[in-house]
Amino acid sequence: MLEQICSRFKEGNFRHPSGAVSTESSIEFEIEIPRTYYIKSVCLVLINDETNHYQYLKMNWDGIKGGKDVYTTTINVERQGLNWYYFQLESVSNTFYIGKKGLSILDSNEEPPSWQLTVYDHSFKTPDWIKGGLIYHIFVDRFARIGVPPTKENIVWRDDWGGIPVYLPNEEGEIVNNDFFGGNLKGILNKLDYLKELGVTCIYLSPIFEAFSNHKYDTGDFTKIDSTFGTIEEFRKLCQESKKRGIRILLDGVFNHTGSNSVYFNKNGSYDSIGAYQSKESPFYSWYTFLDYPDLYESWWGIKTLPAVNENEPTFLDFITGSEGIARKWLKEGASGWRLDVLDELPDRFIDSFRNAVKSYNSDTLLIGEVWEDASYKMSYGQRRRYLLGQQMDSIMNYPFMNAIIRFVRYGDAENLHEVVTSILQNYPLCVVHCLMNMLGTHDTKRILTALGGKELDETTREVQANTIMSDEEKQKAIKLLKMASLIQMTLPGVPCIYYGDEVGMEGYEDPFNRRCFPWGKESTELLKWYQNLGALRKEWDVFKEGSYETIFANEQVFIFQRKNDVEKVIVGVNRSKNPFPLELGSLYCDLVKGTYVEESFVLPPDGHCILGCK
Repeated sequence: MLEQICSRFKEGNFRHPSGAVSTESSIEFEIEIPRTYYIKSVCLVLINDETNHYQYLKMNWDGIKGGKDVYTTTINVERQGLNWYYFQLESVSNTFYIGKKGLSILDSNEEPPSWQLTVYDHSFKTPDWIKGGLIYHIFVDRFARIGVPPTKENIVWRDDWGGIPVYLPNEEGEIVNNDFFGGNLKGILNKLDYLKELGVTCIYLSPIFEAFSNHKYDTGDFTKIDSTFGTIEEFRKLCQESKKRGIRILLDGVFNHTGSNSVYFNKNGSYDSIGAYQSKESPFYSWYTFLDYPDLYESWWGIKTLPAVNENEPTFLDFITGSEGIARKWLKEGASGWRLDVLDELPDRFIDSFRNAVKSYNSDTLLIGEVWEDASYKMSYGQRRRYLLGQQMDSIMNYPFMNAIIRFVRYGDAENLHEVVTSILQNYPLCVVHCLMNMLGTHDTKRILTALGGKELDETTREVQANTIMSDEEKQKAIKLLKMASLIQMTLPGVPCIYYGDEVGMEGYEDPFNRRCFPWGKESTELLKWYQNLGALRKEWDVFKEGSYETIFANEQVFIFQRKNDVEKVIVGVNRSKNPFPLELGSLYCDLVKGTYVEESFVLPPDGHCILGCK
């Protein structure tokens, strides 16, 4: 009996519309309760997250259906923000609650886990150009190089393309990230046709502005392209030539901190101007917080080479988001969007101002934020964030999908994957869902091939991690798993993002071993062909742009889902079990990998996968 009541609620199909809703919407609720519970009344309990105000909305008895009492109510939502709700049922002798975990009887001072209701601004729109596309994430120094690197002080030029990046501290015990392999903008420009053949529609560049390190997250000058990467003319040409091929450029914006060796802080005296470290009279002094001038200052995670910025300081805010600020400057030079680093450490005022700056310049500018959790209810520094309500971000880096896909493909946890996907799709506005950056790995995580098939080396030394590579047997197994993971990644709602080299079988543990050079001439042609085929399918089938999503089966180490629009239907299945799984299709489908037609029934083989399409 309990299962009968709860099954509908677990799927969220008791309200219409489901998922996040816009302001000025109406929501209809309908629940069915077996008559044997002798329910006298039912309330919808609605809680405002900001004010913690409770509304007890009595539901109307609406007749009997299949031996169950039907209760309904309709609410109108006017204010954007987060809300929570559950149902309270009064019987002759008990008070029951139906919440996210099912039906329960609780003490008077308790309440059940609530469902989330996200309400976003009805005018919220996201850029159409990214939807249905494919993002390619490039760590610039390690992707491709053309020409001889320019001379630059205090860095180590590497002539062993593909060698192990420096990972040991220097004599002062610091990891300085000053070894360069020479990847540059010309190198990327030279590989645009390769990226187009892969199906790429957006290149996400790691930071390209002047900085001391190879990773460039220690910005030295926001107004200049780093000379190791190229010139502003080369950046303009990259944007122009990319656009000719249907590819846009997304920049990495690091505005929470600068480098200590920057024109703004200038701790090492590398710049002719006066930085905040050198004088309290510096125009940049107010950008930073000094606890004991000049050597004790706030920095990002205590890393002294990354002094933290006061993002709301008026001159800094104007420098980045003003009419002549950095946010607009690089859009004018040809970029189409920004990815904001450590979004949860940027204050709302800064994010609001940044959005206003870029959207007023071009409403089609894409804004993606780095958040590692579900961004719809994220708390940071004791404050509920409002990234996805219409005034801040268009999209988020989708780490929840990434972690759930890896967990399923490696360990067979289909139930968790279903729960994570369903939760994100329920919590995020639909216009955000279709822009989600769906990665399997980044410059901050293990290479996906290593995550799926490599040895567990978290407790070992950095030297062991640096020198550990997969055996041929391990690599073949990992490639098989990566095909499953990438199939799911490339077909779930959102926009897949390939970390450079994953498509050709690069491996490696965490930073810096996940930042090796692209192995030109030594690619896994098997994997590359697989990714190219998936990219081609995304272009051919419109259903991947804004098609609906439904989980068909998620149990017994089997995950099957469907994407659908008015004219197309695609079924994707991955079987991590040792048993074949029969699937009744109901109509004629095409196996989009083999190019053959499938009758009304299909068997998903053990440790197998499929993608079936019907038009």
